[in-house]
Amino acid sequence: MHPPSSRYAFEALNPDGFLALRPEGGEPGAPQDFVCEYANPASETLLEENLTGRRLLVRHPELAEVVGAWGQVLATGVTGTCMLAWGRGLAARRMLARAVRVEDGLLAVWLSDVTDTERFVSETAAFEERMLSFMECMPDPFLALDRQCRFFYVNRAAERLLGKRRQALLGRNLWQEYAEEPGSVLRVQVQRALATGASVDFEERFNALHLEGTAVPTDSGVLVYLRDMTAHHRASEAARRASALFNAVLQGATDAIYTKDLQGRYTRINAAGSRLMGRPAEAIIGYTDAQLWSPEAARATIAHDREVLAFRQTFTYEESESAPFKRVWLSTKGVLRDEAGVVFGLFGISRDITDLKLLEEALRQNEARVLEALSAAQMTLWDLRLPEGRLRWERGAAAFFGLKTLGSEEPLETFLARVHPEDRQAVTEGLARCTPGTGEVSLTYRVLAPDGTERRHALRALAGTGSERRGRMLGVLEDLTGRAPASEAAPDARHPRNVVRAAPGEPGLTGHRRGLVQRGEGQQGEPTERDEVGLIGSAAMGDG
Repeated sequence: MHPPSSRYAFEALNPDGFLALRPEGGEPGAPQDFVCEYANPASETLLEENLTGRRLLVRHPELAEVVGAWGQVLATGVTGTCMLAWGRGLAARRMLARAVRVEDGLLAVWLSDVTDTERFVSETAAFEERMLSFMECMPDPFLALDRQCRFFYVNRAAERLLGKRRQALLGRNLWQEYAEEPGSVLRVQVQRALATGASVDFEERFNALHLEGTAVPTDSGVLVYLRDMTAHHRASEAARRASALFNAVLQGATDAIYTKDLQGRYTRINAAGSRLMGRPAEAIIGYTDAQLWSPEAARATIAHDREVLAFRQTFTYEESESAPFKRVWLSTKGVLRDEAGVVFGLFGISRDITDLKLLEEALRQNEARVLEALSAAQMTLWDLRLPEGRLRWERGAAAFFGLKTLGSEEPLETFLARVHPEDRQAVTEGLARCTPGTGEVSLTYRVLAPDGTERRHALRALAGTGSERRGRMLGVLEDLTGRAPASEAAPDARHPRNVVRAAPGEPGLTGHRRGLVQRGEGQQGEPTERDEVGLIGSAAMGDG
């Protein structure tokens, strides 16, 4: 680089490149080449060092088109501007060259490096194109308004919302195209954003849609983003109603319902649970059983919780608390899972069965006393289920048949096999005639013990009433062995001991009973035991 002459001293300080070129060869206005008479430091930084005194086309033949354009500037004196490409690959630069004819037939050329500017402009244009494509594809409406709220851009979703094509909207005022409904806040919020210069968020109702909006002020106006939250709002409302319904059911349930986290802390409990524990809900939630129950009750409850969490199944337990008074409840417990199936806690449903347990104990004691009384009176209870053909005995019935043991249940045929052969048919038919309705049976018959001895029984039964007891007979069996029946002590042929009484509305059974009574009245003398057994058969078989 040569020191500048006084005529180029100012250009030496120019941050843009500057060249002073002299045409060489050729004709006026069409030089063959240019020789660099002066190059300032900036130009040598842009192009190459030591340009002064060198020919351009000799070193850079790719500049032939540019040299031709500069020749026209020399010929016409009209300032010319063109783009100059310099270098290749990563070192390639793009420069804006402005050429002016000056005195002495020289050409002054100013060079501005626009490589970064063009790249920025190109990238910005590409970004704007991508953003425009993004906004076009957005599922939610987007509006761009000037400061007078006139449209200068709307995307496709906004077209659908407003029901018009963008060509019909551009330049129009928002309030000419947007039908404001009662309670609309869009106008107020847009004007607020323009007035304050701050973004605002709001909710809007439009054409039965629930919208969430954001108004963002800009130098040229305001950008409005609208999000259709209708489905989300409906889902939230449905979830709210479901939660309210669940809470109503939860709080209205008479059983205690509660949930716990994995550390055993209560996370929710209903009113029945609070009453069961004798504490308000706020004194329960967040606490563990060890903090709320006695040590004994807490240990049992915690063990049950751990079992449920370990096996990931639902179990039912009987739990109790002794202090200050004994209470018993039946608890069903299971795990809670999230959408991914991960266990995050457990639930429990507990029912206070203290009164039921007391009632069960009272019934057990009463049953024991009744059985003791029946045993003392040489009686036992039996239950015949005809559809299954099964006969159920109370304990102690074995002695009635001279047996050491007797199962609690046996087939009816097994019982009939013990009945004396001469009485078996009468007993069978007597039972059969009683069961179709709600009749009664009262039979006296003999059974054979395993040792061959005869035992005398009195059987009294009532056929079941109601659908749940249809085909079922309940009765009492009395052991008369060694005792004289009351009828033998005071015989009365008008009231025979062996009677099948039918329920009202069953004429067949009534007829059989009438025939039995008539036969008893027609007999002469006191009947023998053999005669009594014969009456069983007559009554059962309908012999007149």
